[in-house]
Amino acid sequence: MEYKDEMRKLIDIVKQQSFTAPLEQTLDDMKTMANAVKDISDRIDLRVRKSLQPTDKAKKKTAKKSKGIAKAKRLPSVKSPQPSVSNSTQQATPNSAVGRHSFTSKDISDIRNDYLQKQSELQPIKPQSPF
Repeated sequence: MEYKDEMRKLIDIVKQQSFTAPLEQTLDDMKTMANAVKDISDRIDLRVRKSLQPTDKAKKKTAKKSKGIAKAKRLPSVKSPQPSVSNSTQQATPNSAVGRHSFTSKDISDIRNDYLQKQSELQPIKPQSPF
């Protein structure tokens, strides 16, 4: 309990000096106290996180083994579909078109010019009086 008494005394001193000491010193004292409180909070947070984590290695090993996903066994009566090579794979879908083709500098320039043209067509918003 002795450290609590010392801490209270220091806090009281900082409180009393906040009225009489120069403003710069008072702000410095306040920053020091805020940093100390943050450090204490971080240390307590670290201690709590460590206490919540299991320290037993056997628990970790069994948890890893139970999390594994077993491979599904193939049913004998069901055959896997054979991929057919046809025109359906060559057709471009909206999502696959982006992944297959890379943009050239001309494409980027066209997109930029189109954007600037649309932006210039917009009329600026005129401020209205509140009444």
